[in-house]
Amino acid sequence: MVVTFDFDDTLTRQRLDDDYGIRYMGPNKSSIARLKQHARDGDIVYVVTSRNDYHEANKPELDEYGRVISHSVRDFLDEQGLMNYVADIHFTNGLLKAGVLKHLGADLHYDDDEQELAELHEDTEGVRVDYETGAILDER
Repeated sequence: MVVTFDFDDTLTRQRLDDDYGIRYMGPNKSSIARLKQHARDGDIVYVVTSRNDYHEANKPELDEYGRVISHSVRDFLDEQGLMNYVADIHFTNGLLKAGVLKHLGADLHYDDDEQELAELHEDTEGVRVDYETGAILDER
């Protein structure tokens, strides 16, 4: 089975910040545990993000105190020990993920964005992750 995970607000936790817009708050432990379990079960796991890949070279973004505002995808996966669980990372550069997911043959996709989930190809089952709490809401 091919399983895909969104990055921001799915594998990570973020919140609005008056000074910086959006601030990284840490890993989403529920989604990370699910990603690891899929890999252990023999599933092929990809991270598919709507981020722009050309911005990744400027990450991590830090505030004036050296705290992370925004991680790069690779740095986060490495920091969380997930690189051995993930087959590859795909950037859609602002486009909806459905086309990339179809190309990858995704059977299951985890995402916090309801529009992304609504646009999935009929062969891809969506699992919603609550962006506020990090909970996986659509249990299989």
